Formats: sequence, C-alpha cells, structure tokens
Amino acid sequence: MQEVRRKSVVSVLDRLALDALLIRSMQNIFYLTGFKGSEGSLLITRGDCVLMTDSRYILHATDVAKGIVVTETQENDGTLSTLRDRYGIDRLGFDALHTTYRMYQRYVESLPGLDLVPVQNELEEIRRCKDASEIAVLRRALEIHTKAFNRTFEKMAPGVTEREIANELDYAMRSLGAEAPAFETIVASGPRAALPHARPTDRALQEGDVIIVDFGCLYEGYNTDETVTLCVGQPSDELQRVHAVVNEARKIGIDAARVGISVREVDGVVRGYIKDHGYGEYFRHGTGHGVGVDVHEAPAVTPRIESTLEENMVITIEPGVYLPHVGGVRLEDMIVIRMGQAEVLTSLRKDLLTIRGR
Repeated sequence: MQEVRRKSVVSVLDRLALDALLIRSMQNIFYLTGFKGSEGSLLITRGDCVLMTDSRYILHATDVAKGIVVTETQENDGTLSTLRDRYGIDRLGFDALHTTYRMYQRYVESLPGLDLVPVQNELEEIRRCKDASEIAVLRRALEIHTKAFNRTFEKMAPGVTEREIANELDYAMRSLGAEAPAFETIVASGPRAALPHARPTDRALQEGDVIIVDFGCLYEGYNTDETVTLCVGQPSDELQRVHAVVNEARKIGIDAARVGISVREVDGVVRGYIKDHGYGEYFRHGTGHGVGVDVHEAPAVTPRIESTLEENMVITIEPGVYLPHVGGVRLEDMIVIRMGQAEVLTSLRKDLLTIRGR
C-alpha cells in the first residue's frame, strides 16, 4: 500500500514541477513508509525514496520501511547535499507545514543555489480518503476503544472523580492493545460539561450530573474518536431536551453525509436543526473532522471550508450544545463516506446512558 501512496506523492512532484520533495512530518512519513519515530526526514524523487534518521532508529527503519533507501544521519552531516548531487535536484519542495524556520535556514545555508519551494497541505490531502487496509485498522482500533469504554462504564458511580474515570479508560485502552490514548481523554461533569474541551479534575460525580466523555485510542498508527454523554440518575428537564436535540442533529448529519455533498452543507443541516430548536448560539465548534493518522485531519466539517465529501473519507459527526454554568451534551460518531448512506463505524449507544448508584 505504501508504494501506491508514494506514487501519489510523485504526482505532486509533476504538478508542482519539482525534482524532489523533502518531508518532515512524522505522520506523513509513517503514512508513506510505515516508519514511526521522533525524528526523521523523507526525500521522495521520481525514482527513489530515501528515509534519513539517526542511530536510535536505524534498525527499526530498515526493518519496517520496505522498498526504501534508509540512511543514517547526524545533524549537519551533509547528507542532503550528497543526495542533491546524486539525484540532480535543482528544485526541491519542502514540507512548509512541518518545517521550522530554523530548519529552513539550514537548507538555505547548506544547499546554496537550490530552488526551495514551499509545499502546503498537498500531503495531507492525499490522506483524506482511506484505503481498505486503513479502514480495517480503524475497525480493530474501535473494537479496543469500545471494550475499554464498556469496562470503564461499569465502574462509574456517584463519588467517582472525573480524573479516576479518565485514568481508568486510558488504562483499559492500553491493556487491550492500544499504543496510547489518541488524545487527552475528556471527562467533564455537571456544570463543567459546558466546557467543550475540559480537562479531567477531582470533581466527583453527583446525582443529576450529565457527563461528557470524549476519548479515543491510537492503534497501529491510527486514531479513533468518539463522544458519549451520560447522566447520574435523572438530569434536569432542560438537559434532557438538549440531549434530544443534539441526538437528532447527529442523526441528521450522518444521513446527510455522502459522496458529492459539501462539508459546508453537512455542517449547515446539523447547525440549522440545533438553531431551529433554540440552541444555535450554544453550538460553537465544527460539526466534525477527518480522522486517521492524525486525530484531526482533512476534511474539516465546518461552515468555513470549501470541500466535497469523497468515497472512503472517514470523518466524525459531533454536534454539541453547551449551556454556561448548567452543563452540556456532545455526541460523536466516526463514519465512512459511501456513495449511498454513510457507514457508522462507532457502536456505543448515543441515548442518555444512566449511571446507577453504588
């Protein structure tokens, strides 16, 4: 599969009239080679791919990066200059989104006369549509993530803190085979559920609370992302109404998401439904985003983006309403875009799950 992906990068070389492209993003390097590490660069020419990394990763890189020239490098050792001469590079694209100014200055100083061309999000665009192997990995990751949540849900009760829930969920995902949580797990209860990205605290669950749990796992280089809203006992009538509105908006968004529709239109139908029910000012983020090697990747499902959904894109639909000093509701699913109805990958219930007393 990496060979097919690398051919897509060569098409970028052709389109931008580049002799080669130098990639610094470790996510893009993983996507193109299978190599994961904290440091490395990937040079792609029309004939070769050269992975440059230091001595810590050289054995791992050689093992996983099949069909790739692997070169051990040290800081400022002249490897790039050597490769420039070897491949006759006069016009080099560089990964502008992931190249620091300091690194750019090094290129300028060490490669005099080279035409350096900034390449923006072309690589991220290649990752928008997932192949069968990527979707298979996401399915396995979601099995882990779902089992972990179900284990954790059994331990939730009044008096348990947000932090204890987050720690338990993170541990369960790792123990079931995840590499790590995909991001810092969000557990926000009571009035704190009005904070879309609240960090877990030592606040204990109380009767009447709603609790937003937003979590995911990293597995074989791919991320999951799902949000559920729970309640302890009976929440207020208003929060029950909010949940019903958000849940229906979620369903409407999933129904709307299909090949050929714009992300702006999907966001519009979700946002419009929430607005029509009186909560428009309390929905203050996008309706969704792509998920894959990064937790948040293209396409963003917002009113500000000009983009059209394509087959095999994996995105989230995650409407939310947040009432200051009262609480909030967010419900999130991951879906695969198809020609007809989107396929929902996530499987946790989105009705108002109730946590019982001890």
